[in-house]
Amino acid sequence: MIINFLINLLFLLCLGIVQVSFLSTWPSPVSSLNLILTLAIFITVIIDYDQGLYWALGGGLFLELYTHLFFGITTLSLILAMILINVLFSNFFTNRSFYSLMILGLIASLTYNLLVLLFQFLLVLFKLSAEPIFFDFKFQFVWQPFFNLVILAVIFFTFFIFTGRLKSVFLTPASRP
Repeated sequence: MIINFLINLLFLLCLGIVQVSFLSTWPSPVSSLNLILTLAIFITVIIDYDQGLYWALGGGLFLELYTHLFFGITTLSLILAMILINVLFSNFFTNRSFYSLMILGLIASLTYNLLVLLFQFLLVLFKLSAEPIFFDFKFQFVWQPFFNLVILAVIFFTFFIFTGRLKSVFLTPASRP
């Protein structure tokens, strides 16, 4: 159990370092990719909800160190997005298929960005922060969800190939008797 925790922590830190130091230097559409959000979505939907929440908490705390936002906005937004997709997964998307992962990934990416924007707005509204709100619709609500879905698809099919536990749910022609 301790070894599993240390492996997850090491992988989370490596992923966060790649996101903060490597991906942020790429050209502008690709730099909006959020690897921690993407992997937290995958873990929450496919593997385990509790582990996905731990990833959201740990990844959010790590990203808080490198963001200009008020402390706690990133972590709270990640955790609330994971809670929302777990509620949707438990009640509406009950199978671990490719399509349900893509829909939940889109919902989580949009929810995360919307919550970050909402919390920033509330802090300015209640005069807790004098920092102006930075909002770029194209990058936060178009490019980031698009790249998150691409990475989710790559992770899903890689996991599917190596474990065989998942359903790709592609329609195949029925065999005739």
